[in-house]
This record gives sequence, C-alpha cells and structure tokens, in this order.
Amino acid sequence: MSDKSNKNLTILILTATALGVIDSLIPRPLPFMKLGLANVAAVIAVRRYGLLKTLELNILRAFAVALITGLLATPSFLLSISGAAVSALTMGTLQNVFKERFSLTGLSIAGAVASLWIQLFVASLVLSGLPLQNIVLLLTLWGILSGAVVGVVARKTLNRSS
Repeated sequence: MSDKSNKNLTILILTATALGVIDSLIPRPLPFMKLGLANVAAVIAVRRYGLLKTLELNILRAFAVALITGLLATPSFLLSISGAAVSALTMGTLQNVFKERFSLTGLSIAGAVASLWIQLFVASLVLSGLPLQNIVLLLTLWGILSGAVVGVVARKTLNRSS
C-alpha cells in the first residue's frame, strides 16, 4: 500500500471515528437502531481497499469510539465490535465475489443487515429472554433503510472525491 493510500485510509478511520461518536449521541428507540454514519467510511474503504483494510478500519473505529464514549469493556462494546467485524466481512466478501457488479448501496445494505443480525445474536447470548422473533423483522427493515441511506451518501462522497 502506498503512502498516499495509507494516508487516505487513516483519514477514513478518523472520519469513521468522528461519525461514530456523533452517531452515539443521537437518541434511538432501541440500542441497535443507530443510523450507522460511521459506515459511510467502511463502504468507501471496501470499494477502494478491500476486505482486510475495511476490517481494520471497522475494528479500530469500534475501539476508538468505545474509548471516547467510555463504553470499552461493556456489553455495548461487544455488540459494536461484533457488528463492525461481521459488516466488514460481509461487504468485503460481496465485493470480492461480485466486484463492481454490486452497488455501494447494495454493499451497505448487506453490511447493515449482517451487523444487526450478529448484534441480535450476541445480545441474545448476553441477555437471556430477549424476544428475537419480535424484533428481527423491525431491525432487518431498519438495516435496509439505514444501509440504503449510508450507501447513497458513500456513493456521492466517492463520486465527489474521484
């Protein structure tokens, strides 16, 4: 990776961290229902740098946001880190398999839904009695909506910077 690519990836990590902190300040009806603003950087990273760098970005961002917000070593951090990892793995795998045939919005939606599903799974391990069947559809719809918004913003950002 060139120095310019490293610099650009560092900027994406810092941007994702800032957006993640901002996102954590926005009230939400359920813990899982964040807009996912930090994922704009992840969607751009998966297209530009691939799976491993996106995974690196998401893990570093999750740790940084948790440190800044005081949520490191909490159940919330466990949800965040699992969602960040699975989102990156999902988007990166789709990018590797489908290349440019998968839109940024499609990658974003897939990453958002995968993130929410793994967070629900992890939450069900931590919180016994969590009514998964009552919230999985709601969170899937939220993942589609928020993933679409993030994907459109990522596409516009990528187009503007190219």
